[in-house]
Amino acid sequence: MSREEIQATNRVFEQEVIGRRDFGALDRVYTREARLLPPGAPMATGRAAVAGFWRGAVEALGVESLKLHTLSLDVSGDRAQEVGRAELALGGGGAPMALKYVVLWKREDGGWRMDVDIWNADG
Repeated sequence: MSREEIQATNRVFEQEVIGRRDFGALDRVYTREARLLPPGAPMATGRAAVAGFWRGAVEALGVESLKLHTLSLDVSGDRAQEVGRAELALGGGGAPMALKYVVLWKREDGGWRMDVDIWNADG
């Protein structure tokens, strides 16, 4: 069940947060004290800072869509570790940007939430 729940949270991020620009849905994606470690930017800690980062990044980059692909997922109790690849489509019609990521998950408020999120671009 954990794998399906984590995949469902990833779909919320892809479809609601990125697809519909519903940054309030991040409350269902990240833990209260989440840490975001974006490339070339300071760490963001807590849901408000995470939401601020994503709102600004989506707008500044003209993000059109995001697709997450889990490569491995290891679950141990109320913690999990995911390694994956992502495709980020930006405005302007260019080729999607290829990313790789690691997410440390934690069960919180009855669901799986991202607790530590780090990624970078291929090449």
